[in-house]
Amino acid sequence: MGGVDRMVWIALAVSAVAVAAALAWWLRRDRPAARRAARGPQNAPEHAWGPVLDPEAAIAFTEGLRAFHDEGDAVLLELSQSAVVTPDPPRAISLPLLAEGFAARGEAALHDPEGTVRELVAGRGAAEGPGVLHLRPAWLDGMVDGMDRWHFAEAVQEIVCSPPSAGVTAWKAEEETGVLLITVRPSAGEGENTVMIDLARVLDRYREAREEQPGAPVDALLRAVVSHAVVSGGPGITWTRPPTGEQDGTLLSAATAPSALR
Repeated sequence: MGGVDRMVWIALAVSAVAVAAALAWWLRRDRPAARRAARGPQNAPEHAWGPVLDPEAAIAFTEGLRAFHDEGDAVLLELSQSAVVTPDPPRAISLPLLAEGFAARGEAALHDPEGTVRELVAGRGAAEGPGVLHLRPAWLDGMVDGMDRWHFAEAVQEIVCSPPSAGVTAWKAEEETGVLLITVRPSAGEGENTVMIDLARVLDRYREAREEQPGAPVDALLRAVVSHAVVSGGPGITWTRPPTGEQDGTLLSAATAPSALR
């Protein structure tokens, strides 16, 4: 790579880091504690949407997200997990997916970043698919086998994130919409990636399994359900970016590891 090309890439990286840092500060400045359900180390990636936006577009994208968010908390951004979560309609959407759409709009996005972000969130969130989950806000009322929303999310997290060496760097549960965000460390040459899990669908499968096995221990039954969901790769589990083979393997190994059984 020539010296000029190298300087261009360095400039893009520095700009992206600065924009992400500014957005992270803005999101933290007065966000209600009740909406933060964070545990584990908080190792935010260098930039949340990857190298798809040039510096000017990255700034405009940030402003569009900020303006959208400020309209009555219409969107909840999880920068370290590269995800956007909207409560109405309940959706979890990949931030890199939105950034790609923003980049594709070109000059139109720069002239109207807020409108572009709004259209992208509505458009990309309309159909479930890679990078998009349709969620269910009233996903757990009361208790299931002694677990409320938080403890159920924590139990699923402990399965997917065990053992600690499996490569998970952070996790967050958004209890209101029922999405679990689990960030997997980078593989060679790649940035961090996040798997998004719809807890409502895990709960549905768990209740079905409980009816079939009324005497099974909670931990063993939930692990069997989560392992099956991860291995099958069915609806309710997606990534914010296409996973590498190593990242897929990290998730599969953690979810199916016999040593994690209690």
